[in-house]
Amino acid sequence: MLLQGSSTKRALIPFLIVFLCLLIISCVNPEDKYVEGNIKITEKEFAETLGNLPADVAENILAKRAVFLSYIEKLINISRQDENFILFPVDKTRFLPETFRPSDLVDLEREGVSVARRGLLLRANAAAALLEMHRAASSEGILLSAASAFRTFEHQRNIHNNFIRTHGQEATERFSAPPGASQHQLGTAVDFFPIAVEFKDTRAGRWIKENGWRYGFSLSYPYNFEEITGYMYEPWHYRYITKEGALVEREFFGGLQFLFLNYLAEHKGFFKERLAVE
Repeated sequence: MLLQGSSTKRALIPFLIVFLCLLIISCVNPEDKYVEGNIKITEKEFAETLGNLPADVAENILAKRAVFLSYIEKLINISRQDENFILFPVDKTRFLPETFRPSDLVDLEREGVSVARRGLLLRANAAAALLEMHRAASSEGILLSAASAFRTFEHQRNIHNNFIRTHGQEATERFSAPPGASQHQLGTAVDFFPIAVEFKDTRAGRWIKENGWRYGFSLSYPYNFEEITGYMYEPWHYRYITKEGALVEREFFGGLQFLFLNYLAEHKGFFKERLAVE
């Protein structure tokens, strides 16, 4: 009988261990649990990064947090490999250096992209994506024609000053970026022809609004957000933010470039540190 009792006790040990483990896990504060993925971050820490976002955006991200963080990891790696501010939120408070000029600019016309005028340059990765998008639109009988692309710091300064002389400072600030604050200096922004609000009603304007994200292009200055972006509605102005970036913007940030890039800029360093933790 003693032998049988000892045997029974030994048989119960594995079950007791499992029970204790489950008990310990159940006692752990849910906020202290780590989100699934390679970025080592607790639920509480992750929720805190969403504090400045609109409630519906934050809720959507929380509901798919593991997927979201996997994309953030991809974007961090893209940024590490690209030293040309590929996801930098250039605006009136965050400027590019006067000497910044991408090292991989290519001529759009030579690359096979339709242009409204000659001499337009774009970074190689953006040009390749633009050519792919141009071909896709062409297959549907739609012409996407680039009217403006890369601008140097000095070129932007001249344009901006000319507008000030013509329209005055206050009016100019609504549609022209000061030097260093223009996305065009990145070499990843494109103005499509015609550069006018009417572009939104053209076949090209409607097509790129619906499909641009598939090729990594994002509308920079959407309608009714001038107070936030600092610029009036520009349906012709798109920026290449990579296909991964455009997908994240669409799926998690309501298609709002400024919301996505601001979030990434604010928290990328923190995510990078946590990604490095083994």
